Amino acid sequence: MSEAITEQMLTALRAEMERTLSPTRFAHTKGVERMAAFMAQLYCPTLESELRAAALLHDSTKEYTDARQLEILAANGVALRPDEARAPKIWHAMTAALEIPVRYPVFATPTVLGAVRWHTTGRADMTQAEAILYLADLIEENRNYPALVVLRNRFLGADPKTLAPDARLVLLHEVLCAALAQAAEKLGEGACADTLSALNYETDVLKGK
Repeated sequence: MSEAITEQMLTALRAEMERTLSPTRFAHTKGVERMAAFMAQLYCPTLESELRAAALLHDSTKEYTDARQLEILAANGVALRPDEARAPKIWHAMTAALEIPVRYPVFATPTVLGAVRWHTTGRADMTQAEAILYLADLIEENRNYPALVVLRNRFLGADPKTLAPDARLVLLHEVLCAALAQAAEKLGEGACADTLSALNYETDVLKGK
């Protein structure tokens, strides 16, 4: 894609999401956009527009029925692994990443697609954009689950703006590792293999910090 993502484009996309998502889902989406923008400024300012677009689109298929999700996956030749098939809540990350090039092609950059694709499970060796959207989805201001409030307070409470770049990066990996560990513990044997791989990778990163 040669065209940069402009503020006007993001405003139009936000309006489209408001029309297509439920009020509760849209409020969450706006919260993720704000958190993703904040985190982008800390870690990768040149990707802020793409991360905001990814945030606006990350749940664009979340409210589809399971049947429709499966239709999209099948139409794109995606065969779910057993662990994925047992977890319908993660399907929307796959279907959104598949639908964006068709429905919103101007936003279909590798950064946007990667961040959307992995925002529910994570994966080993995530890009900064992928890690940021994964966390922004969990710690945006509307999330009030106690475990997620703990994650948000851990990240914001460290006052990342004041940290040196190396310490700021360590903070990102620490909170990401904690979030993945929470997911793995909550889901137990139902945890996606990608989440477990991501957790193992982040654990190794922190051991070598």
